[in-house]
Amino acid sequence: MAKDPERLAAIAGRHTTVADKIRALAGAGVARADIARFLGKRYQHVRNVLEDDAQSRPESAGDQSSYVLGKADLSGLREGPRPFERDDDAAFIDRRSATAFWLRVRPDGSLILPIDVAEALDAKPDDKVFATFKNGTLTIISADKAMEEASEIVCRYIPPEVDLAASLIADRRAEAAREEDGG
Repeated sequence: MAKDPERLAAIAGRHTTVADKIRALAGAGVARADIARFLGKRYQHVRNVLEDDAQSRPESAGDQSSYVLGKADLSGLREGPRPFERDDDAAFIDRRSATAFWLRVRPDGSLILPIDVAEALDAKPDDKVFATFKNGTLTIISADKAMEEASEIVCRYIPPEVDLAASLIADRRAEAAREEDGG
């Protein structure tokens, strides 16, 4: 269940219908499963309310703060992104040395990388890193390193004198000429 039932009760308490309570809790960022448990409803009920709202929302109103007229008023309930709190990470990272550490799996199944590892990968929020899992070993590399390795693989199989772009253009022109001639 969500960690703060008093907060959930405060959010839901302002609303009279179950659907409005669901909308308000979802607008405050509470997970659907937690909403269902808190309200004592089935997950499908929560999902149906939120999906129906999403389908009835005008195309131009892509953000979640603009509900269709008659839906729950969420003004004042939207919370901004949670600031990064390094103390939270201490419970999930057990550092053994500068290059070795235990990572504890979080309740949502995710892993937190130590900040110095993210910095070494040149990974900023919303950036991607490349990961492979093989024979029980997880390897994470920076996006730049992944592109460099991909380029090396291509170079192994394509001779340096071959111009792939020119070859593609020539193939497309030949195909267009065949179609023009009737096949």
